[in-house]
Amino acid sequence: MTDDRLISTSELCERYGRSTRTLHRWQQNGDFPRPVIQGGHGAESRWRESDIKAWEDRRQAA
Repeated sequence: MTDDRLISTSELCERYGRSTRTLHRWQQNGDFPRPVIQGGHGAESRWRESDIKAWEDRRQAA
C-alpha cells in the first residue's frame, strides 16, 4: 500500500464495518483524522492512507 493513496468514505465504512455517521462522530470527538478532501453534494470525502494508518497504530498502542 502507498501512504499517499486517498481512501473514500465508503472504503472506510467497509473497512471498519461502521456507518458514515460513526466516522463523523469519531471526527467530532477529535480522535479520527479530518479528511483532506471534504465531500459534498453527493461527493465522498477522502482521507490520506498514512493518516488512517497512524490513527490505527495509536488505537492499537492504547
